[in-house]
Amino acid sequence: MTEGGATGVGGLEGLLENLRALSGEVTTAAVLSSGGDLEAATVPPGVDRERYSAMIAALAGIARRTARENGGAGFSEARIRTEEGHVLLVGLEGDRTLVVTTGPDARVGLVLYDMRNTRRELDQTPGDGAPAGSETGGPGERKQ
Repeated sequence: MTEGGATGVGGLEGLLENLRALSGEVTTAAVLSSGGDLEAATVPPGVDRERYSAMIAALAGIARRTARENGGAGFSEARIRTEEGHVLLVGLEGDRTLVVTTGPDARVGLVLYDMRNTRRELDQTPGDGAPAGSETGGPGERKQ
């Protein structure tokens, strides 16, 4: 488990670690609050968590604003592709966001499928520093 200090972060980070274990193509995973704060993240040692948080919060904000400018209430998914890999965002209830990064050869469709399954569990987990409850299970198995 990665570092964290807020109440409930262990539950969220546990769900993120389960996502990483299920989808071996996920390199980092994070949950952002509705205000863009990092609720939980699984990042490798040496990654500046504040910088990581600021970058993915900016991407989530752009996705959310773009969806609203086009008449939507929010976004459900967004994908950014670079030479180094992908950044995938999935909207959660309460304007929270699930964000993962992958390598360049990731099977993005399968990663998004796993993210959607994890979304169901994250939507049941209180956000913004509230106690996370007793959710301990993984996102389930996917069909291949």
